Amino acid sequence: MVNNNEDKIIDLIEKQIDRKPEGMVEVTIECPFSYPAVIKVYPFFNGRVFPTTFWLTCPYLQKKVSVLEDKGWITKMQKLVDNDEEVAQALKEAHKHFAKKRFKMLNSRDKAKMKEISDDIYKTLKYSGIGGVKDNKGIKCLHTHVADFLVNNFNPIGKKVFQEIKWPKTCNICKELESDEKSSN
Repeated sequence: MVNNNEDKIIDLIEKQIDRKPEGMVEVTIECPFSYPAVIKVYPFFNGRVFPTTFWLTCPYLQKKVSVLEDKGWITKMQKLVDNDEEVAQALKEAHKHFAKKRFKMLNSRDKAKMKEISDDIYKTLKYSGIGGVKDNKGIKCLHTHVADFLVNNFNPIGKKVFQEIKWPKTCNICKELESDEKSSN
């Protein structure tokens, strides 16, 4: 991956997501072409809350998920959750797992600071699910579910979306971002 040079990795991620990856802890998942695909973000920094711990950075997956969202897949997946108790229970577990993992990342100093700022901030990071949703049957953004699925491998919504799009057989997007070329994908 990008010569294992942290500055180059961060520079590439900035190009992938069109902004600095604030609060980035690590690259959690790489694509089959050895480029960053999902990053882990610290949930509280500079006095701000970031309830989405796993960010999808892969431009290919971002685009494909956006196309599905534009085609009404958030509503489609929400209907699936609302009408299938097994999927609803699996999503509830995924939300709980996500919240527990995110809260465990926080050090005691940051937990205390959050409580000072607002009990609601503290509760948001302790109890909200994927993408910061407060309803454990809720779906807010398919990108967050795909990122969570790629990291944790049991998010039912992320799994269904990823099965629809999959990794491409070939992809030059990040290679071209590295060299500032125009992508053909």
